[in-house]
Amino acid sequence: MTTPIYDFIKRKNAEQLHRFFMPGHKGKPLEEFFPLDAVFPWDITEITGADALYEAEGIIGESEQNAAKLFGARDTLYSAGGSTLCIQTMVGLLAKRGKKIIAGRNAHMAFIHTCTLLGIEPVWILPEQSDSYGICGLCTPQQIQRALEEHRDAAGVYITSPDYLGNTADVGKIAGICRKYGVPLLCDNAHGAYLKFGGTAHPMDLGVSACCDSAHKTLPVLTGGAYLHLGEGFPFSKEEAKEMMHYFGSSSPSYLILTSLDLCNRFLAEQGEAVFSSFRRRMERLQKEWKRREIPFLEGGDDFAKLTVDALAMGRTSTELQEHLKKYQIECEYVNSQYAVLMCSPFHAEEELELLTEALSVFERHNGTRQEEVSRFSYELPPRKLLPSEVFWKDAKTLSLEEAVGRISAQTVASCPPGVPVVIQGEIITPLIKKICENSGIFYLKVI
Repeated sequence: MTTPIYDFIKRKNAEQLHRFFMPGHKGKPLEEFFPLDAVFPWDITEITGADALYEAEGIIGESEQNAAKLFGARDTLYSAGGSTLCIQTMVGLLAKRGKKIIAGRNAHMAFIHTCTLLGIEPVWILPEQSDSYGICGLCTPQQIQRALEEHRDAAGVYITSPDYLGNTADVGKIAGICRKYGVPLLCDNAHGAYLKFGGTAHPMDLGVSACCDSAHKTLPVLTGGAYLHLGEGFPFSKEEAKEMMHYFGSSSPSYLILTSLDLCNRFLAEQGEAVFSSFRRRMERLQKEWKRREIPFLEGGDDFAKLTVDALAMGRTSTELQEHLKKYQIECEYVNSQYAVLMCSPFHAEEELELLTEALSVFERHNGTRQEEVSRFSYELPPRKLLPSEVFWKDAKTLSLEEAVGRISAQTVASCPPGVPVVIQGEIITPLIKKICENSGIFYLKVI
């Protein structure tokens, strides 16, 4: 597969250009910036022949076409602003169809912020609870169908799959329901870019209208690199998507990130299926070994790169587990009071996975599950008084939780970006919200 962005910059470097254009390092190795000096020659701007991300009619457009073929998309757009920029673009386009979007409550903050800026009314579906806090979970096809029946004026549906703990929704059935009702289905697949190559189904294979992949999360891509895939049924063109992306994205996208996406295409085309199929088998062997050693973890999702350890099942908290793993120089992706999330990739050495297994095996366990330390609330969505966009422009003040009960929240509280927010701007702070915040170490909230 061709690598037009990489080839262009390589050719320009060979020409030994005198760079009277941005950026300021002029492509020269600077001893003071070691080891960054090695990448400076590859860091360019939109000079003649370098194309432009939001037009993409040259080398970037060619590279994006390569990505579209890899993922089976009608069109693929690059993002140097992560899946956040992709989410803003998808939601911005959908807002042209209407100001009401049915969405799983386990949405990334980028979705909530975009709704706030564009005056969109999110119709929340609370996912079936999968952990003690209700942080993550799955929206079911039945929930989506009921919401579409009730809200015939919805512009579309937005789901998150996989979630932060690795759970995956029945995307195919949800896509079929959305087609039946004639609405686009958007999928935040930020954590599942690699699924296309590991023997499991990618959302584009399952009929979604559009989805985003955070390539940097699970593929060998620099942080900030992401794909926005548009399907055949998506009611907007690539040109319209580029225009919308330009509203939210930097006018100086990183060519280092774009080059890493370009090179990743070649890697995936030549080695992706073999590398990720082998990786899946490694992870299956690892999970089998963990079962043998009675290391408790979440099972059942297609997101096999994610290992979610249940610390409470070992009679400990995940914070204690996190501190234990740090003694082995192992850093977790995310922890809450129950779970520790570890993200793996084919580029982990076998010795690293063995070290992780040994570290978990010797983690001292206590009798019982200590579930009493995680209050098992039956979480309910708080009543909404105002739209997030209506709260955004109002003056707010900070109150103690005790004083905040009954007031309208002026902030969104969430434990992790793609997770169920406890409360969102415009919602009433209930006694239940107060209790959850207290348990999470939050004692003050902004209100109006």
